[in-house]
Amino acid sequence: MNKKLLFSAALLAATSSSIFASSQTFQASINGWSEPTFSEANALHFGKVRLAAGSTCTMDNAGAVTGDCDASDANIQLGGITVSGLAPSSAMNITVSGSTGSNLTFAPATTATDGTSTTTTADGVASAFTTDASATDITINVYGQVTVDNALTAEGNYTVDYTVDVSFQ
Repeated sequence: MNKKLLFSAALLAATSSSIFASSQTFQASINGWSEPTFSEANALHFGKVRLAAGSTCTMDNAGAVTGDCDASDANIQLGGITVSGLAPSSAMNITVSGSTGSNLTFAPATTATDGTSTTTTADGVASAFTTDASATDITINVYGQVTVDNALTAEGNYTVDYTVDVSFQ
């Protein structure tokens, strides 16, 4: 008798769960997003800088230089980066990071604008930015401080990298 009860209970449980069960398939969707593009409108140039290790030259957001550099050098120029291909009214972070090369260290500061919004960034710090409703290109002016790490030779041309990153919030 116990075997019959156990069998009946098992049969009832098996048929009950299949009677009341159902399933439905749903879809997950995305909107495709094109990566923004970058172009260098103006190459950043600090002009002539003192050759000794430890020399520093600082450029402000107007392109004026101070420190161990020749403020009258005709090559001095703010860096200009254009970011295109953005979606309208999109929240993002803009990060500009300097680096240390074999002879120089660069700590950038920037001002980013699309004509409606403006934000200022410091080296390696993500700054929030929201594109305008027309998705106008963002112009990033690059300036900051360059430091001579190892003594340089006269008339040499030296470079140090920096990276512009646009990520979505």
